[in-house]
Amino acid sequence: MDMEETNKITTDSDAGAVEETPDAVPVVLVERDRPRRRPLVPRAVWAGVLGVTAVFALLVAVGMWYVSGIGIPVPDVTGIQEGVARARLAQAGLAVSTVERRFDPEPQGTVLSQNPSFGARLPRGGAVALVVSAGTEEFVMPDVIGQGINVARAQLEQAGLVVRIEAVDSEQPADTVLETIPAPGVTVRTSDVVRLRVASDGTASSALLPFALQGMVFVIDPEPIEGSEVDPAMEVSRRLRSLLEASDAQVVVTRQAGEVDIELATRAQRAAEASAPVTVLIGLDVMPQAPVGLGVLVPGDDTLPATQVEASARFADVLIEVLSEQEDGVTRAMLGSDPVAAATAAPVVRVRLGSLDSREDAAAFRDPGWSDGIARAIYRAIGEHFAGE
Repeated sequence: MDMEETNKITTDSDAGAVEETPDAVPVVLVERDRPRRRPLVPRAVWAGVLGVTAVFALLVAVGMWYVSGIGIPVPDVTGIQEGVARARLAQAGLAVSTVERRFDPEPQGTVLSQNPSFGARLPRGGAVALVVSAGTEEFVMPDVIGQGINVARAQLEQAGLVVRIEAVDSEQPADTVLETIPAPGVTVRTSDVVRLRVASDGTASSALLPFALQGMVFVIDPEPIEGSEVDPAMEVSRRLRSLLEASDAQVVVTRQAGEVDIELATRAQRAAEASAPVTVLIGLDVMPQAPVGLGVLVPGDDTLPATQVEASARFADVLIEVLSEQEDGVTRAMLGSDPVAAATAAPVVRVRLGSLDSREDAAAFRDPGWSDGIARAIYRAIGEHFAGE
């Protein structure tokens, strides 16, 4: 069999197949796994983006809830007119709940106080209560003579008057009002100071006994206060000095009337120059702002020697007790570093007379009877504590 016949051989399975030629090349298809293309942005990146977006959305939601919920600070609207105060509160997203009108020396319509106070936080739409000045009012002094002190005091304070009590010995029932200054029928104005002379059982704080204080030396340190028309510390100092010198005591005052710009070192030097051992040093302070009311300040354990601190505390106890008979609410506080106190080895107390920022305190500062009462109370405490030693 020759070569042409060999090339034409076929099988049964190839029946109907195309005749192959010597030049034909068989084609074989091979299946292979194609490599997957890497995504342009990895899945980890998408997950991070979604996480950050979720956190940002959460923070925005919390911030909006905070601002619209409890995050509104209450503005300070005291000292301005009521209409302006309402506008400021509305601009901040707050409202006015109630308005109490009270007679006061401030111009009519001035906001005297607010509740909540400046800086507090309220929900959006929260309400602030205002106390607004109704201005001053002139009226006839009520007749409260013969009434009990509690009834009389409530009636006068409700009318806008500032009440001061002066106890006197009397056979009348205790706490009965014997006299008022001004007298009934006199024209008075809201915020005026009214003094009530009240019957006592014979232990009245105003019953001033003479004390034997010969040979004792007392230093009075009336702290100056600038920008004030009154000098209550000097007024009390002047009266206290007269009482002490009338009892044959020697008195050193660290400043004179009119010395409002005197340096602290000068006052300390004058206290140190006392000619004999000092019996007690009494400071008299007026605060430009809070705290208000009477208070007694005693040096702490870390400011003066222990013996001086203990002696100061014992006298402070007596002084607080006597001053409490003169005026309610006398507080006790700790005295910080005080160069005047450190200038002597004697007991030291400072009497806080009140604050110029308080309407009631400021009214008392203008009342000579109040200054006299405070001086007499301090003198009485001195006599009871030191005269018997």
